[in-house]
Amino acid sequence: MKYYFLALVLTAMSIKGLAQDKNEQAYRKASAEIKQQVFAWDKPQFHVRDIPKEYANASKVVIARHTELTSESKSGIAFYFGGIGSKRELNILEIVREVIKLNDKAAVEYYSELAFTKFARTSGFYTSEKLSTYVGIRIIKPNGKVTEINADDVVLTRDDPKNKKAKIAVPNLEPGDIIDYYIASDQQLVNEQGAKEYRILLFDDAPILNLSFHGELGKKMAILYRSYNNAPDLKIGKNNDKEIIIDVQKDNIPAYETALWIAPARQLPFIRMSISLGYSGLGAKYNGTRRPGEILKLENENEILDDIAQDYSESYYYNYWLLAGRKQYGEIEKTAQKKAKQMGLKYKDLTDDEKAALLFYTFRGALMGFDINRLSETLNIGSREYNGAAFPLFAIMKVAGMEPAILLSEHNRGYRLKDAMSRSDLQSLAYLPGSKKYFSINTIFDFPFKIPDFVEGVQNTKSITFSHPVAVGSMKKIAGMSNVATGPRIPASMAKDNLRQENLRLSINDDISTLRVKRNTILKGHYKLDAQQSLALYEDIYESERKSFGDKESLLEALEDGKKSKKYVEEVKNAFAEARKNQKTAFVNEAKEWFEQDVTDLKDHKVTSLGIRHTEPDFVYSSSFNLDGLVKKAGNNIIVEVGKIQGQPLSIKDNNRNRTIDVYMPFARGIEYVIELEIPIGYTVEGVQELNKNVSNETGLFIVEATTANNIITIKVKKHYTHNFEPAANFTKMLSFLDAADEWTNAKLLFKKAN
Repeated sequence: MKYYFLALVLTAMSIKGLAQDKNEQAYRKASAEIKQQVFAWDKPQFHVRDIPKEYANASKVVIARHTELTSESKSGIAFYFGGIGSKRELNILEIVREVIKLNDKAAVEYYSELAFTKFARTSGFYTSEKLSTYVGIRIIKPNGKVTEINADDVVLTRDDPKNKKAKIAVPNLEPGDIIDYYIASDQQLVNEQGAKEYRILLFDDAPILNLSFHGELGKKMAILYRSYNNAPDLKIGKNNDKEIIIDVQKDNIPAYETALWIAPARQLPFIRMSISLGYSGLGAKYNGTRRPGEILKLENENEILDDIAQDYSESYYYNYWLLAGRKQYGEIEKTAQKKAKQMGLKYKDLTDDEKAALLFYTFRGALMGFDINRLSETLNIGSREYNGAAFPLFAIMKVAGMEPAILLSEHNRGYRLKDAMSRSDLQSLAYLPGSKKYFSINTIFDFPFKIPDFVEGVQNTKSITFSHPVAVGSMKKIAGMSNVATGPRIPASMAKDNLRQENLRLSINDDISTLRVKRNTILKGHYKLDAQQSLALYEDIYESERKSFGDKESLLEALEDGKKSKKYVEEVKNAFAEARKNQKTAFVNEAKEWFEQDVTDLKDHKVTSLGIRHTEPDFVYSSSFNLDGLVKKAGNNIIVEVGKIQGQPLSIKDNNRNRTIDVYMPFARGIEYVIELEIPIGYTVEGVQELNKNVSNETGLFIVEATTANNIITIKVKKHYTHNFEPAANFTKMLSFLDAADEWTNAKLLFKKAN
């Protein structure tokens, strides 16, 4: 029997190996065919070699970039677990070819290795997706010699049947070379109902001499599109086969700032298309599907707002107005009433704001509820996202007798309300118009009245309320339940509201090579989330909320009291212990990342305030450790490079200093240090007064105040960004305090050995 089983295993392995060989052969054959086709494109722009003088100092110059996008679809019959259904297949092939002149070492380093997804596949009961990627690379030397890189001999960075990621080295690149390469992506979709978004980008961080796009989409396709930020319109037509033909061309595109404080949706030129298989059958009108062959340019916000209003009307009707839907939100209120009693509160006497806060915390507690069957996921709850949970929060407050609304807002660095193409382009919050209070759950660390950073300062909002349907005869009546009105301007926070406060007690260790650091960090406002997600433990969050609600039993005690859960107590204890052990590593990594120096001998690490309640909003943690890289011996003396305590602050390079586009930052913010550095016994200090600096204007500030008293040097450092947005004209003012902070990195103190 065992030999029979072994034979089966060997046979299965052999079949798998043959299948892999067959797939690889098919891949290489397709790759060769695409290579021959693409490098044979007869387009004059790919043969340009003379670069305009104005781009002589550019790191790289895109001589030509051309994209070919084609799609075709077909329908048929398929069998699904014994049943028969329709099958719609969609194939999308995108080929992007670029010819780029590399002018310096930075460009050479960037293109010395290309990474791509060679093959990926996902599948489900009714849908499947397959993606294959092909690459071709040629190097053209200044003397005209052409060298082709064998792109099929790649290094797989991930190799499994459904996902192969690869990279390929491009050797012997030198400044002055031209790289001519393409990436072709062949995507096959089955029964894909949703639209695929596609962008034609008309910008780069390098100048582009010629950019072109050509698309040929099957006659069953439908297109919804918009041009953004002065991008040209699409040239659209149809050929004799009724296929949709799309062309775009633009010459001499200057380099854009694409990395530092930008909002691409608001500042950079591009064309956005929503491509889908058209459908004109039953329910198409109310499902928002497009007809086969339809080409629609969106030109005003009402088209999308009407769709969003219909979506919310259906949610309101099915998930609130109908008793079954409303009942689930009523359970949250019942739980909140019990919590209020435990806390010694009279629920009926609470104000709307107090009641809304209690309901918020109760709902959040339900989201983070403990599940022994998904223990690892439960412990990683800090990484979960809830997309605002606007409708559930609205419904919970509505069922509790309040008059909330849903607020539809722009993303302050994303698409404007008038430029939206789908509901996902806009942000939703629950809102109490009477007290002008906002509610949103994006992570488990959010609390009531906290405004997400991405909607702060937005002026264009819409307030959505609902009316009860008179009749339930059609989808049209349901869609008419939404009442959309102009909403309020959302306030913006100030630098003092989003603060990082580092309180550091420093002393020079006996080895005179490291500093001993006692650290206490206070994070306020939008500065908290990253640290909360990495340093806070589920066990501590759970216990903190339990005590706030007045619950008597700890989680472990509750598990021990349960008949079914008692057997899991040891497993949970071990999981909690492992998480607490890993917390130290998280503290070390966080300190290394912040100070940008080696951190050793970390101890006494703890979180003293979780920052998950509006009554205790700050996240506070502390630790002690040795910090490398700041202390040097100089004969009998000691030099402390105190300016490096701030890590490496933002340094604006020469090519980014002449800014012509506005500055979009995530939020107004401040970083502050209070440093107490002990003067070693037997030493005197020089350079304290030279640490002082004061640069400030309406855009921000960098201030250092240094004093000495009782053998302690106290250094107070403040760096503030006043607003989350600055017009381009103010960038020079920003440079003044940014440069001051950058220069202060070189600040040093000299400790001289007393004679």
